[in-house]
Amino acid sequence: MGLLKKKKIAIERARTENAHEIVCLYCFRNFSPEKVHFRAVDTVDAAVDRKLDIYRARFRLNTAGELPPALVPDEFSEANKGYLRGVLSSLRDNADNLSTKRLCPYCHNNIPANAGFSQSTVISIVGGRQVGKSVYLTSLIHILKNVTSTRFDISCTPFTNEIARKFKFDYEDPLTEKGYLLEPTQLDKRQEPLVFTVSFVDGTKPEINIVFFDIDEEYMLDVGYMEIFADHVRNSAGLIFLVDPLQFRYISRKIQILNRMDLDLSIVSEPAETLGDMVESFVIRQQNGTTNTPMAIVLTKADLLEALSYEGEYIHPRSNIFNRFTHSGHFNLTEADILNYEVDEFIQIVDPNFRNTLKRRYPQLGLFAVSALGAHPDVVRQRVSNFAPVRVDEPFLWILYKLGFVEGFYEGTRL
Repeated sequence: MGLLKKKKIAIERARTENAHEIVCLYCFRNFSPEKVHFRAVDTVDAAVDRKLDIYRARFRLNTAGELPPALVPDEFSEANKGYLRGVLSSLRDNADNLSTKRLCPYCHNNIPANAGFSQSTVISIVGGRQVGKSVYLTSLIHILKNVTSTRFDISCTPFTNEIARKFKFDYEDPLTEKGYLLEPTQLDKRQEPLVFTVSFVDGTKPEINIVFFDIDEEYMLDVGYMEIFADHVRNSAGLIFLVDPLQFRYISRKIQILNRMDLDLSIVSEPAETLGDMVESFVIRQQNGTTNTPMAIVLTKADLLEALSYEGEYIHPRSNIFNRFTHSGHFNLTEADILNYEVDEFIQIVDPNFRNTLKRRYPQLGLFAVSALGAHPDVVRQRVSNFAPVRVDEPFLWILYKLGFVEGFYEGTRL
């Protein structure tokens, strides 16, 4: 047996044992590691990268300009390819220049250095229009960085320097430092996906990527834009689906009856009867009409429910929903079960059809209630008096538990 054939057999064995499909964190298409492209080292043949510029144009970004060409491994011999643990990781061009910069074959954006070496795990934050997705994302990432990180030995960092800058100046500082409510996604802007990477300090588990990809109805007719949004949800290992209590007509009518002028009903964009259809549209269902993707349904603005709880019609004033709770080192399943039961009872009262859709479609379902701010804001002045989030990391930790990244315990029992 020749050396080249022995090398090929060894590579195939390593690929079978170690290689994992890659999910691009820009266009969210999935592909096998051997399908990656490479950015050439030699700049002599620099030109406009059409695939990259098509991607950028969808977000109204400027052209990337002239770049070294993209190299396609299929156009080179096996001798030109370099493998690490069965993953194609380098390519030598015909001028003997070695490139290790791997690209997504569909959009030609860079892929992470560890892509293909471990399972690609994407957790997405989704929901209807104007339900507080930006505020929840900001609160979640802030808490993961500053609180959860010490209790679970993890780190949470932006995927790129550009995302780090955008998050700090457009999201985190205005809300947490200056106390300003974040404005809804502007109609004249297309929001590129914001990606944050959660890593375990001991390095024993693969990284997890949290994706926030807001989209406005104006762009629903843009096929290219919607394809990216659909792919990012389809290739997510877990979904955090946000629901504003004001989307339930039962709640919005109660507020109108009580004449609560401090609550802005104009933000409600999706009537309650459409919630079931919206949830169904977010994932590709399997043949039996369900999906095993963990789905965390999250009631936002638990502080609003607390303000109305004295009526006692749908939630008790002393409900666990309003209590702060800290998961430390493991996910407390006893607390999660109590919360799940209370939220389930609430949804059964305010929208039983929505509840039935959830139960029918999503066997891996968790129900949560959070307050991304900790108290109801001043909607007139658009200010937050005291930023103190309640339970915002709980849905994320539940998904990590369902995916096997953290352990779960019932109180007094180790699973």
